[in-house]
Amino acid sequence: MRDRYSSNLAFNDILFNTLLGFVTLFILVLMLINPVAKQGDIPSHSEIMIILEWDGEVSDDLDIWVVGPGMDSPLSFQNKTSGFMHLDRDDLGSTSDTILIAGVASVIKINREVVNMRGIMPGDYFINVHVYSRPAKAKPTLFTVSLIDINPYKEAIHVQHYAAKKGQIFKIPAFTVDQEGNISDIFVSDRLIPRIHSASTSEGVSSGSGSR
Repeated sequence: MRDRYSSNLAFNDILFNTLLGFVTLFILVLMLINPVAKQGDIPSHSEIMIILEWDGEVSDDLDIWVVGPGMDSPLSFQNKTSGFMHLDRDDLGSTSDTILIAGVASVIKINREVVNMRGIMPGDYFINVHVYSRPAKAKPTLFTVSLIDINPYKEAIHVQHYAAKKGQIFKIPAFTVDQEGNISDIFVSDRLIPRIHSASTSEGVSSGSGSR
């Protein structure tokens, strides 16, 4: 005779709650893998990068200078943040390639300076590359300047020059940013960007530059 008081209700409740717990954990894991994007986390459409690169084996110290609208002073190693632009690193050539990791010296043979623009400021931007220092009798050093529009990805400028002597200044093609943050024009420029904390020549740029 079957016990009339026996029931599977408690077992079903436990099974249902266990299943509900697994579903809840699964949803939480998905949210952690793909978090809801906040407005501040959405990549800006106006992200632009300027990259200066040269031979990682040489001691040449090259500097990038940029000036544009809304900038109180030129962006350079002397002023690493100006307007929406920021200089990520002032590379001093091979002399700055040695770093300490857990007390052990490591050499990273990369010579590169990167400028990032993280906001929209429409107008014209001008780029100079200055040969801050290099060995007097060394062979000319090839360097490259690239202008990259990140969203969507497009290389707008890719130029190469040879640094032959200290004090040289190279006028890289200028570019225009439109209201949407896009690079809308590339044009040849003869603009020399004035130095900070240094005596100017009649051309507006000194052959040297401020102290590091």
